[in-house]
Amino acid sequence: MPAVPPARWPGPTPAVDQLDAAERCETLLQDTLDAVRPAPVWQGAAPRAGARLPLPGRDPDLRWYVTRGRDILTIVSAVRRPALVEAVERHWRQRGWTITSLNAGRSRPGVAAATLDGYQLALMFGELGEAGLTASSPGVARSERLPALQGAGGRGPAPLPNVCCPYWSAMV
Repeated sequence: MPAVPPARWPGPTPAVDQLDAAERCETLLQDTLDAVRPAPVWQGAAPRAGARLPLPGRDPDLRWYVTRGRDILTIVSAVRRPALVEAVERHWRQRGWTITSLNAGRSRPGVAAATLDGYQLALMFGELGEAGLTASSPGVARSERLPALQGAGGRGPAPLPNVCCPYWSAMV
């Protein structure tokens, strides 16, 4: 799923730094997961933080970002994946966010959205049924107080789901 190009992201906001952005990402992720019923089991994914290079001729300032995520540990059967995508899409639309990408296909469905304040969210399924939910900040000010990098240790692939749920794991 393609993300919205950086040119559409708002510029750095002096009042928002990387730490504030990380907290906002965590809030967006939790808000999304709280809207899914029954609630899936998840774990924190490997967080990321860094800089985006300035766009030539557009913005001379370096932009900083953070990304936070959740690996879904609940097994979501192939027949239930579109229902999970639909539940997340519906929630995001109710929030007034713009759906930037939607794949309702059976094998690897997904959805992406942009919030009114420029954050990017995505729910994606991998080839083996692993699912991940991510939230990325727009360009923000660099933080002297670096956000805590909690979550999975590395940047490897998402773990395979291993928790059965009577609803999400159902084959029919």
